[in-house]
Amino acid sequence: MKIKVLVGVASLYLVSVSALATDASVSLNDDTFLTDLQVDLNKDVNASAEYIYSENGGQMLSGALHIAHDAGIHHIEIGAKFSQLWSKKSQNGNVVGVGGRYAMQLGSNISVHGSGYYSPSVLSFGNIDGSWQVDGKVQYQLNPALALFVGYRDIRFQYDDAPNATFESGFYLGGRATF
Repeated sequence: MKIKVLVGVASLYLVSVSALATDASVSLNDDTFLTDLQVDLNKDVNASAEYIYSENGGQMLSGALHIAHDAGIHHIEIGAKFSQLWSKKSQNGNVVGVGGRYAMQLGSNISVHGSGYYSPSVLSFGNIDGSWQVDGKVQYQLNPALALFVGYRDIRFQYDDAPNATFESGFYLGGRATF
C-alpha cells in the first residue's frame, strides 16, 4: 500500500511539473526506459524529476535541484539528487546523491554531456549503504526545440547485508524536446 501511495504522489508531482517543464527527454535501450523533466526556476537554478524502469533492476524515481553556471561553451550544474529505489534484485531504499552535470558545446549543433552523483552511507537509507551514478552522452541539436542523443549510463547500489547490485549499465538512445 505504501508503494502505491508513493507512486501516486510521484505521478501527480510529475504531471504538475510537466505543465511547467522547459525540457523533457526520453531514452531507452533493450532493458531500460528513462524519462526526465527539467524546469528552469530562474537562470541559475533548475529542478528535475526522473523515472527509470529497468527490466532487470526495478524502478527508480528521482528528484534533483541544481545551481547552474554558464562560462562560454561550458555549462556546469552542482546539486543534490534524491532517489527512491524499488529493486527487483535486492532490498528497496533511498539515497541522496551529491554531484552534478556538465555540458560542452562543440559547435555544429553537437555537444557532449556528463553527469555523476555519489551517495555515501551517511546519505543512504533503508538497507542501502551507498550508491553512485554516472552518465555520458553525445547530443545533436536538430533545431532549437529538438535534439537526439546517444550515451552510456551506469547506476550501482551498495548494501549493508546483501551483495552490491547494478541497477542499470549500458548504452542508450534518446531524444529531448524543449518547450
